[in-house]
Amino acid sequence: MTKNETFTLTSTEKEELKALAKLALQKAVIENQKISVDPSIFPEVFQKKLGAFVTLHKDGKLRGCIGRFEPDMPLYQVIIDMAISASRYDTRFSPVTAEELPHITIEISVLTPRRKIDSIDEIIVGKHGIYIEYNGQSGTYLPQVATEMGWSAEEFFRSCCIEKAGIAPEHCKDATLYVYEAIVF
Repeated sequence: MTKNETFTLTSTEKEELKALAKLALQKAVIENQKISVDPSIFPEVFQKKLGAFVTLHKDGKLRGCIGRFEPDMPLYQVIIDMAISASRYDTRFSPVTAEELPHITIEISVLTPRRKIDSIDEIIVGKHGIYIEYNGQSGTYLPQVATEMGWSAEEFFRSCCIEKAGIAPEHCKDATLYVYEAIVF
């Protein structure tokens, strides 16, 4: 996908991706297996190589969130892999159990390509997610994080830099900063 190409999903396609994530989650948690799918059943839009995050909530609270930026595999495969990873490999949480499944809701964020920016003044809160890297350390916040936390662009940047990427405060000004957008559903 090129940087100028517009990407959209219909409401039906969004529901299909959520159903796919739910199926992958259930198969992984209950049967300890990865679902097997026939790629030919998916629409062309699911074959596009895009990054995505899958976020799990339990009773409204974060229960896991893992994503992939690099568009090196088809979207349907990223959704399957990230649903499994969010349920098992988010180190902030223990693995999701079968008993929790009825209480888990799934949020998917399909990402546009990242774009390097020169200043935090270019961040549009609520529209842009940010990705920060410095000296081998990196971190990201999805676009909805700033809105949910009520942060300004400066607060969004500083929290991502220090708390998420683990970059020393005095080096945040030297970090490379990117923005991206997400279709969240």
